[in-house]
Amino acid sequence: MKNFDYLEPTTVAEACALLKQHGSEAKVFAGGAHLTILMKQGLLEPASLINIKKIAELKGIRFDVNSGLTIGALVTHRELETSALVREKCPVLCEAEREVANIRVRHMGTVGGNLASGEPLTDLAQIFIALDGQVQIVGPNGQRTIAVEELFLDFYTTSLAEDELLTQVVLPPLPARSAIDYIRFSSSSVVDKPAAGVAVRLTLAADGTIQTARIVLGCVGATPVRARNAEALLMGKKLTGELALEAGGIASQECKPTSDLRGSEQYKRAIVKTLVKRAASAAYDRAK
Repeated sequence: MKNFDYLEPTTVAEACALLKQHGSEAKVFAGGAHLTILMKQGLLEPASLINIKKIAELKGIRFDVNSGLTIGALVTHRELETSALVREKCPVLCEAEREVANIRVRHMGTVGGNLASGEPLTDLAQIFIALDGQVQIVGPNGQRTIAVEELFLDFYTTSLAEDELLTQVVLPPLPARSAIDYIRFSSSSVVDKPAAGVAVRLTLAADGTIQTARIVLGCVGATPVRARNAEALLMGKKLTGELALEAGGIASQECKPTSDLRGSEQYKRAIVKTLVKRAASAAYDRAK
């Protein structure tokens, strides 16, 4: 690696000031699971590295009955996986995190870094989107809150400005008769990045018909994809095996997978079709 200045702010305000001062020449360092790989490969050569690990306000997991579950940007994958509070309020996250990479990566990688990197082959983003999650972002001009869905623009590209910092993720409480299921599929090994990951969240009316549907596809495009046509198909209906399969077929045409070592475009579309059917059926049964 080339030499770089090492900066260590202790507050969000200080970190934002440093980002504004150094501009595009600076990169934020949290766990380093993504950044250090790119630096070692020579794909990134920042003049300044801003380590935010000592900023206490970016840590911790909290729950409020009104706002829901708040996850600090510096919370690691391992903390999310083992948190008793997360297991009680949002167990799908604990289940998903158990399959993320390996134990060493989960101890180092952070939730905020995972999102801010714009990594397309990941698991958390589609779950957060299916839960109508929001991220809080702080910069020199103050704080703003956006939907997690609005964070992603393209491959490794987000809507974060150069002088902004992602501070936390907020997941609102689920309405009654709601459930979510997430299924990832890796074509090579359990610790490899997924070839596809599907999150389905359903909220049912009192008569068992689907009142709200979220179908989010990951790893099959530049960004996570809401399968809105498949969601619309489910609205106002009771789920059957045939309906779930039809929704899966529609969803498989709403993404843009690329052929690579993890599978061809056609293969990935077939996987998405199957995963949507299975996840929708599981979420429906739990919601009932």
